[in-house]
Amino acid sequence: MATTVIKSMILQSVLYATTNQQLLLCPSTATWQCFPTSSMIIAAANSFNPGVKTPSSQTVPEPTAPTVTPLPLKPTATPEKPATSSPIVHLPQLTEEADQIAAERAWKYFERNWNPQTGLINSADNLPWTTWWDQGSALLGIHAARQLGLLPQDMFQQRMNNLLQTLEKLPLPATGLPNKAYSTRTAEMRQLNDTPDPKGTSGWSVLDMARFLLGLHVMRSHYPEYSDRINRIVAGWNLSKLVKDGWLNGAIPRAGKLLEVQEGRLGYEQYAAHSLKLWNIRATNALSNPPVKTVKVDGVTLQIDQRNLKNSGATNYLTNDPYLLWGLEMGWNDAVKPQVQNLLKVQLQRFKRTGILTAINEDSLDRPPYFLYYSVYANGEAWQAVNTSGKAYPQLRFVSTKAAFSWFALMPDEAYTKMLRNFVQNLSDKNRGYLSGRYENSKLGVNASLDVNTNAIVLESLLYQARGRHPLVLESRSQQPGIKRE
Repeated sequence: MATTVIKSMILQSVLYATTNQQLLLCPSTATWQCFPTSSMIIAAANSFNPGVKTPSSQTVPEPTAPTVTPLPLKPTATPEKPATSSPIVHLPQLTEEADQIAAERAWKYFERNWNPQTGLINSADNLPWTTWWDQGSALLGIHAARQLGLLPQDMFQQRMNNLLQTLEKLPLPATGLPNKAYSTRTAEMRQLNDTPDPKGTSGWSVLDMARFLLGLHVMRSHYPEYSDRINRIVAGWNLSKLVKDGWLNGAIPRAGKLLEVQEGRLGYEQYAAHSLKLWNIRATNALSNPPVKTVKVDGVTLQIDQRNLKNSGATNYLTNDPYLLWGLEMGWNDAVKPQVQNLLKVQLQRFKRTGILTAINEDSLDRPPYFLYYSVYANGEAWQAVNTSGKAYPQLRFVSTKAAFSWFALMPDEAYTKMLRNFVQNLSDKNRGYLSGRYENSKLGVNASLDVNTNAIVLESLLYQARGRHPLVLESRSQQPGIKRE
């Protein structure tokens, strides 16, 4: 297959991965009860169309005042000389050989896909393009590699300095927020189809920005020598646009303008809202008032979002990803624990009922449609594997590598999570990193897609284990278990 065709397939996979946005179009009201009309097109992966040129002109809607607590940032001048990372005296330890092997293999992806010109990591193998969700994953993967002893101090310092220099001079649109996509080689703004976007007409994703801000928070709290530079960078972004009327707020290009839209569904919405809280940005409705109802799948009670494809134009995926990231990075609060426990329980129930090992997730694929949300429940049906337009692909259900690693790290005493971890341990290319997973249909074999999110989350899960099952986010440096600094 020609190289250009391969890259095109990879790009489509990554483009679909940008759309855990699940947007709801309610530009003039604080409630969710609005319904799409023919003029209300919801932003999703299928809104990406290489054959349609994005309008070059752009106007930004006048924002309403969001509920956002001012950032406690004290901008400081960029240091003339790069800060020196404090040496880690006691590294968290991976005591199992399987864990050590897994960490080394996941790190191979980063070694192959780091761009020294910018410090950015490719979203997919050998593809110089990225979103901020992916760069949030990249930051957490780099942090995990440093803590686990895979990344020496001098190399860590080099990568951080390169990245921060890029962020300090990052081209921004008129919105004052980073554009949805950038080149990892040049840090130039790109569209979602990887074509030039010099005016930044692609809008922004609040979910992507929330994950990236979480990654920056982890860096500023674990490595305080970088905190002033990180704070100064973030203070230069117009973060007040990320929340409107207490809901998460994104923007999509529409008819030569940027249309601001509510973003997120149950799970993703709360994960992002809690991430924004780390920067004193509070989306009160997203945190406290999501429209939910209960359903039963295989006899297990679960909460789902009432905003589904039919009544909002976007699917209410109930999948593992946001809940597992929430647990690894911030720790689950008491309110979400029953949902998490039942998520694992229902996947175990399906395995017992069908004999099919089940670890659902959103993931990239190595074949059309290149990205699917595999959910316990979506749009009124159980065990749906759908694309962002709601088309089902039951023949492409898969076991997710990152879900299996994460479940075992978070619940290591469960026999089922051990089974999942053992199943995916060797789903890797020893020179390129971990693959996305394996199809449930044994005739299809391995899902050979290779991306930053899978490999970063493998590293995150291993660091979580090595830290004695403590989340990656710290409230203060004094709470770092097993880590001391000079």
